[in-house]
Amino acid sequence: MKTIKDIAEEAEVSTGTVDRVIHDRPGVSKKTKEKIRKLLDKYDFERNILASTLALKKKYSIATLIPTYKSKTDFWYEPHKGLKFAFQEIKNYGVKAYRFYFDLLDHESYKNALNQILELNPDGVVFAPFFYNTSLDFVEKLNSRNIAYVCINIDIEATGHLSFIGQDSFQSGYLCGKLLDISTERKQHLAIILSKKDIDNHHAIAARVDGFMNYFEQRKIKRIIKKVYVEKFGLSEVGAILSNGLMKDDCIKGFFVPSSASYILAKFLDSMDMTDIHIVGFDAHQYNLDYLRKGSIDFLIDQNPFEQGYVGVKILFEYLLLKKLPKLKYSSPMIIVTKENIDHFKVASAVEFLV
Repeated sequence: MKTIKDIAEEAEVSTGTVDRVIHDRPGVSKKTKEKIRKLLDKYDFERNILASTLALKKKYSIATLIPTYKSKTDFWYEPHKGLKFAFQEIKNYGVKAYRFYFDLLDHESYKNALNQILELNPDGVVFAPFFYNTSLDFVEKLNSRNIAYVCINIDIEATGHLSFIGQDSFQSGYLCGKLLDISTERKQHLAIILSKKDIDNHHAIAARVDGFMNYFEQRKIKRIIKKVYVEKFGLSEVGAILSNGLMKDDCIKGFFVPSSASYILAKFLDSMDMTDIHIVGFDAHQYNLDYLRKGSIDFLIDQNPFEQGYVGVKILFEYLLLKKLPKLKYSSPMIIVTKENIDHFKVASAVEFLV
């Protein structure tokens, strides 16, 4: 097994220079860096570090936190699978996994989970930061303890995070604006249906709405766009609000749903036999796909949620064991899923990360 000293002697440089290349620090010429990198690759140096870590039986703990899921058809089941799969791959390297869950509609549930993580005091954290202000307070505590953390799905843009894996919420909202604009006539009205709890607690939802509105503002397209608020995104609540709203404005022919609950709106419209209304929303989970296949939903924007969980853990793992610094942001894809490509949209990884 080659050591840093062995690499330095072969490259005819100091051990400090090799260390700077390993940790990607400045102060090394391009020519020398390339020479050292070739030697590191030649001797599979990073794998040697992993082997040494395993031999020393050094233990690392990683805590994860995502919303709970009710069934395999829920959106958050996919990140859960990604987390589980990643931990299976790294369990032999002395990594202990602690998985936490919370009710995404219950602030107290979220705070309790965060407190449990702080009590655990892990080496690293991968989490989906709902409840914006509470999340900011949490990451400040992580920073004060020098605990590395990775955000998935929602980017709170807090100082100190190791990386973010997720979709560009603003740009994906902009894309939805374009899709709904080309699906409807300009004289027809559009509506955005929102849960008050989503807007208050889910930073990505607000960014999607901003992006949607920006599409029309930037292109100077004049359209009547209404915002419809429900207390809770349930069938009865949506039905009660929209029954009155649609009766008052029968020109509404397009809905933007900036969450994963498009199927609820589609179910209500189907029950009212309103087949001429277009819906654009997010996430290709089974409930949404069922209504997409029927034609009740026109477009879904998928973001490969499995990889958000999987890559989040692998990034943190390589940072803890190898001090390998990731990029600050890995963008999840914006995959447009339609009735026509519903059976073929699951493509290979679009997240730029080499494990």
